[in-house]
Amino acid sequence: MHSFIKPKLWAAIRNAHGEESQRFEFENGVLTAYAAKINVLSFKLGHLKKRVRIVGLPPSISLPGYHAENASGIREITDWVKTQKGHTLILNADDAFDGIFQKVSTLPSVVLKNTFKDFEAYVATMRSHYRYRLIKAKKRFKDVEIIDAPDFDASLYALYEAVYERSEYPLVKNTQAFFTAFPGYITAFYAKGKPIGFCQYHIDDDVLYFMFCGLCYDALKTYDTYLNLLMLIVERGIEAGVKTINFGQTTETIKMKLGGELTPLNLYYYHDNALVRTIMKPIVPLLGYSTHTYHFHVFKNLGE
Repeated sequence: MHSFIKPKLWAAIRNAHGEESQRFEFENGVLTAYAAKINVLSFKLGHLKKRVRIVGLPPSISLPGYHAENASGIREITDWVKTQKGHTLILNADDAFDGIFQKVSTLPSVVLKNTFKDFEAYVATMRSHYRYRLIKAKKRFKDVEIIDAPDFDASLYALYEAVYERSEYPLVKNTQAFFTAFPGYITAFYAKGKPIGFCQYHIDDDVLYFMFCGLCYDALKTYDTYLNLLMLIVERGIEAGVKTINFGQTTETIKMKLGGELTPLNLYYYHDNALVRTIMKPIVPLLGYSTHTYHFHVFKNLGE
């Protein structure tokens, strides 16, 4: 069971987007759910807002909002979903509900396996093209002030809002209170006294989870902010000795050029009305995401 679904963190995330979410414990499983009005055609560049029930984490990160100890746990979660009225989506799922609910692909997460003794060793294992890109970005960041645990004020929250508003696949918008209350890490970047970005991450389960970020788009190219932000995530993960660094969803290309690999995730759909399920069957594939095929040979072969 990942830490976000456990009671300790649940208290900090349950109303991340301003509406109270629910957590249900069963004998062999647990799930978290909330209702939201979302654009169900995000992945197809369409626009159709519907209020749906989501089995997922309220901060909308790339982890499932359920855990099952065994097959009985899956049955318990299945039974709960089937008692709900209206449209229900199970987000960021594995294959546990195959043959039970209609399935489509959703945004994959990008995960980097950490086998490096330090950040310098990580960079040294890269092929020259990728290594040069990082070195070039680092130079642009040389005058940037990096501050851990900053006062998360309105100026930083505005950077998160800027990212959210530009997102191709927005789901729910977190409140400023969520960022100040969540017991994770926030690192902010300042240039000439002004914030140009920040990242929020959490370390647990031998994993560093990259959660959210904020960016000043006017300064993005000048400082190569996003790449430097991702490099900091890698560096902090290596320093913490985690086994994996979970970069989360979206912007797959830049994350894979840092050595990350795609982890497929699924979305399951259910409606309590059989007629609606029949009508929705050819429509549900429109909710899915078509994963692109990427091939990046980032790291050197042994002996190179």
